[in-house]
Amino acid sequence: MTPNELSILIMQIPVQLMEFSDDPSVQMKLLFPLCDYHVTLVETSAPLGAAENTAMKATAALCRRAAISCLCKAASTWKADNWDEVVKVKQKISNLLNREIMSAIDDNNIDTANSLRELRIKTLEILTNAAGELPHLRTIERNTPLPALLIAQQLYADASRTEEIIRRSNPAHSAFMPVKMEVLSS
Repeated sequence: MTPNELSILIMQIPVQLMEFSDDPSVQMKLLFPLCDYHVTLVETSAPLGAAENTAMKATAALCRRAAISCLCKAASTWKADNWDEVVKVKQKISNLLNREIMSAIDDNNIDTANSLRELRIKTLEILTNAAGELPHLRTIERNTPLPALLIAQQLYADASRTEEIIRRSNPAHSAFMPVKMEVLSS
């Protein structure tokens, strides 16, 4: 197998992971671990060992960058249900891209670093726009466990939001919601 064939195969792995689901949030959960892939290099002064370390480091970087590219693609189509969730994902993606940009600069791959900067700008802009009108999370506290239906009616005057409250709080039973839980502000 040639290095070019290997690189093509590596870049196909995150694309194939994305094909497991049409849901961008599932795709992101699958891709985040790949975006943080690193190898442990063995210190050596031997030329062959140094070349092996260089190849391993470059392969790991290609794996991360392919996954980051797909992650940004998934994030650009992701529909979050609250502002706080978007901010967390935005920060996580920003940190990944910043580390990868620094890695590319350390390896003297200036073109790659510039491409990653452009990707970061576009992805963060999309996520910022997506967060724009979304409601924030807020924590509510009740004196006693209440049914989800009653809480939905009290908070939103809309009993159809009962399922949302149940999903977010994951209670043992919907008739006995936790006394402290996070809900959407609107």
